[in-house]
Amino acid sequence: MPKLAMKFFAFTLILFFQFQAFSQSDEDLVRATLMDYIEGTSTGEVHRLKRAFHPDAKLYYIQNDTLSERSAEAYIKLFKPGRKNNRPGQIVSINVSKDAAIGVVEVDFPSRKRKYTDYMLLLKDKGTWKIVHKSYTYKSYDRKGKILFVVSNEDSFGENSKKLTGTHYGELVVPYHKFSEAGYEIDFVSPKGGKVALAYFNLQDSLQQNYFYNQKLQHKLKYSLKPEEVKPSEYKAIFYCGGSAPVFDIPKNNTIQEIARNIYEDNNGVVSSVCHGAAGLVNVKLSNGDYLINGKKVNSFTNNEESNKNLLPFLVESKLKERGAIFRSSEKWQPHVEVDGRLITGQNPASLEELSNEVLKALKAVNN
Repeated sequence: MPKLAMKFFAFTLILFFQFQAFSQSDEDLVRATLMDYIEGTSTGEVHRLKRAFHPDAKLYYIQNDTLSERSAEAYIKLFKPGRKNNRPGQIVSINVSKDAAIGVVEVDFPSRKRKYTDYMLLLKDKGTWKIVHKSYTYKSYDRKGKILFVVSNEDSFGENSKKLTGTHYGELVVPYHKFSEAGYEIDFVSPKGGKVALAYFNLQDSLQQNYFYNQKLQHKLKYSLKPEEVKPSEYKAIFYCGGSAPVFDIPKNNTIQEIARNIYEDNNGVVSSVCHGAAGLVNVKLSNGDYLINGKKVNSFTNNEESNKNLLPFLVESKLKERGAIFRSSEKWQPHVEVDGRLITGQNPASLEELSNEVLKALKAVNN
């Protein structure tokens, strides 16, 4: 190729990539504005709503067959600073054209049993993307109830350890998918609330990959509930996710233990765990003072499967036996699920499908 042609080709590539970077940058900025709207309405971060909307923005909706209008200022005043609203959302699509953009957002509102679709018009004002117009519609749905997932905030094997860990992503995604598809709403609670530490990803797995980009789930994991924010009476089941991290912080949290007792005894609900998640069960006591697992058939990640014996505060299998549980298991990495009434436990990731099905079966029996 002649030198002049090569230089022209190189120059063309530079322009192409600069254009791509510019386009991507604008889409990212629009996305950030829409996330300010989604998370601001859900978490009570009013400053994010003010940042998302243009001061002169208008919101339109149909009420009693009449077009109604609301100013952005009046809309923002509907949200009390710091008050969380259970309304996770996700961006469906973004279309950017020069200094204008259209964004479509879905917002789930479980307390109203509605899923809203918001249509946003954004304009680039002095280099900043602002929502200038919002209209919406919604569909009603009927959910079967709510399930509480217990997850960990820990990201390492102890304060002085350089070895990283977290809540097992696959052990979270499979039951989340199964329970959601069956019509249940999922909430997450962690000892500290807020961001959940995740580990053990397998993004070659299509289900894990899909949920990795699912903004509704990612929002819930970024803003997990604090134990004191949970209302146990709202839940039909509690599920303890695995990963090595739960062994460090879940068993020490008295409030989560009391939530589990409430769901099991007061709500006649289902208690379930997978793998290391059973560590969360070892200190749960019933109202009569007995351990929940005492005399019951259970399982968990086994001592034979454990490769981090010296890094954990205790071995889950050993502690379950110490609390009086009847421990049953299979060979290493083989699926195994134990069902003892409304207590359902799975051994490892291979047990997830069967475990999820048994939880759904138990919930159906309880609800009937």
